[in-house]
Amino acid sequence: MPTLFIYILQASCAMTLFYLLYISCFKKETFYRYNRMVLLSAFIFSAALPLLPLPALRWTQKPTESASPVNVYFSDNAHASTQTTTSAVVSHWWDPLTQHAATILVTVYTAIVVLLLLLHLLQLLKIRRLVRAGNVYTRNNIRYVQLPGITAPFSFLRTIFFDPNAHAHTELQHVLKHEEAHVQQYHSADMLLSAFYCCICWINPFAWRCKRALQLNLEFLADEAVIQTTDAPDAYQYSLLKIGLAGSRVTIVNHFSKSFIKNRILMMNKTQSPRLRTWRYLLLLPVLALAAGLLAATAPSSAKNDAGSKYLATEKDQLYGVVTRLTTDEDFAVMKKVLLKKGITLHIPTLKRNENGEITDIEFKLTAERWSMKETSGNPFGTYFFYCFPKEGGIGAFPVKSCPQQLLDLALAESNGAVKGITTDSTFLNRFPGGESAYRKTFAKNVRYPRASQQSKAAGVVMLQYKIQPNGTINDIEVLQTPDKALGDEVKRVTGLLPTFAADPSGKTVTVSLRISFMLDNGAGGYIKGPDADNADVIVMGFLPKPISFIQPLALSFFDDPSSPC
Repeated sequence: MPTLFIYILQASCAMTLFYLLYISCFKKETFYRYNRMVLLSAFIFSAALPLLPLPALRWTQKPTESASPVNVYFSDNAHASTQTTTSAVVSHWWDPLTQHAATILVTVYTAIVVLLLLLHLLQLLKIRRLVRAGNVYTRNNIRYVQLPGITAPFSFLRTIFFDPNAHAHTELQHVLKHEEAHVQQYHSADMLLSAFYCCICWINPFAWRCKRALQLNLEFLADEAVIQTTDAPDAYQYSLLKIGLAGSRVTIVNHFSKSFIKNRILMMNKTQSPRLRTWRYLLLLPVLALAAGLLAATAPSSAKNDAGSKYLATEKDQLYGVVTRLTTDEDFAVMKKVLLKKGITLHIPTLKRNENGEITDIEFKLTAERWSMKETSGNPFGTYFFYCFPKEGGIGAFPVKSCPQQLLDLALAESNGAVKGITTDSTFLNRFPGGESAYRKTFAKNVRYPRASQQSKAAGVVMLQYKIQPNGTINDIEVLQTPDKALGDEVKRVTGLLPTFAADPSGKTVTVSLRISFMLDNGAGGYIKGPDADNADVIVMGFLPKPISFIQPLALSFFDDPSSPC
């Protein structure tokens, strides 16, 4: 899921909690200033909490068999290795939409956000034109704009717009006092904040309802300020009813008659809430903690760098690393410190660089309590990946399947894309006929364990790489590593039988890395397999050939023959 949608979802959930708290506990209270704080907190905290680096909560659970990322195929060589299965390519008119659904949704969502922002910008330009068109004077640091023919008085920032000829003297005084209260209490800032939030989170209905609640509460505050300074509250309410029939189309300003007439009059005549009820506003703290906890629970526990080293990353408490031609001596020093804290010693007896500082030759060794590994580069130097698990470690020119994506991206960036064994676009399975499930089943059903490899007890992981051209055809099939030539040839054969992928509208060529693990059941409850064998795309299981017995088959044939005279 794109990061934008994750943010919108988290912000919407937080906004929902705050709004439900407001309508259930504070909506009917006359503590308007406190209500303003609650509603502003809903906008501010719901927007800020998803951006804070909250620690992700990890739920420990035992993985089930259905959640396994591989398909297991048990082979007994009952079928000939030349048997193949073909599948027809079925395309639908909606395939391009499903392949690029995320991009399309992000584009549509962003377009609506931009449209809403432009509409509000046009409203600001309209206000600016009104200032130029009216008769302006200033008093008490407030600018008054007289506009004959304006439908309803309103204020924005420190400017009040009104028609001096549309109201009687008493009504005009009520209008100005009301709008002056909006200006003095900086209500326009609340309106701008809520409007901007609703433009960004336009899909969340609670954001719009919270904005409306905030607008109504601001009117309560202005009404309260006027009533406290006037000797005739009834006259003010009659003025409110008389002017309230008019309206304005500008939605980011404070209106004297903002179509909340009934609620405003009811609240003006309502008995003040007891001061003892102010303790309810402490409920904002547990709601804030609950929102933070929910966001932490839904935050992805992605890989992270260790001790500032971009060449190391941990994922699920397992350490991974990469060495490229651009790794500096300072980077190696940081890596040594990080590894040493985890009980792993890094030795680099040989390290040669060219005039540009790029590594041309290296020999490095990693040693832990239970394992030790060593690697010497060839000529020219290539990128090397390594992993350090509690019971084993590994190093090689190709990454393991569980290698964090950030290290793969770093390796591609610092090697100009020359690293092999990396899939350059993880969405390529969306273009396969039948999707990811059909892709894995194609290999699981067609790959055979060669009898010669079983007899020689050859087992391990075959890594293969191929390219998908923009038109969906497959070429450049290459076996990167294999424990036995026959195993590599078998995987290459099946890869060549894959149906054509759907064409890529973007016109890019995708490099795909494939790992197939071949295991042998030794008949004693154990398996013969290679390093990192359980972490593969497909697992092919074979059985060690049993010794041929001549007596038992003959006896079975004799007693089972219906033509036997016995």
